[in-house]
Amino acid sequence: TTTTDGQTRTMSSSSAPENANVGCVGPASQEAGKSSACAGCPNQTTCASGAFNSPEAIAKKQHEASVLQNALSDVSHVVLVLSGKG
Repeated sequence: TTTTDGQTRTMSSSSAPENANVGCVGPASQEAGKSSACAGCPNQTTCASGAFNSPEAIAKKQHEASVLQNALSDVSHVVLVLSGKG
């Protein structure tokens, strides 16, 4: 994933927090919160505690995905506008 500041993040989990450090191993990793990439990350304590993988957090993610899927189910066409690309 490339961030708005041009940095590339390598994550083993698509559920890694948006504000994670570059090189984030992802909250589902065995190294979550302990990897060298976690140093200084605002989510380090939360990842290390396993809070992102709690049954409540997983249920919330599934509910949000379901709500989003329902909201977008009637979308039949998508228009992509790329402005200023030469």
